[in-house]
Amino acid sequence: MSSKPYIDLITCESGDWQILRVNYGEDFEVGGHSLSSWDWIRLVNLLGFEVEEKVISDKDMENCNY
Repeated sequence: MSSKPYIDLITCESGDWQILRVNYGEDFEVGGHSLSSWDWIRLVNLLGFEVEEKVISDKDMENCNY
């Protein structure tokens, strides 16, 4: 495993498709019309970080209660 992974975010001119990939001990590649939060969370986890997903109410989000 290299000390600094190289991450590719590949898009096309129309913006219709995206590919996110990295080679960091194991191959990681996702692609589609849009990348989901889950795709990014999987990448951050692969890089060794813990990610906690929290769901709060719209009202709490509007009031910055997070």
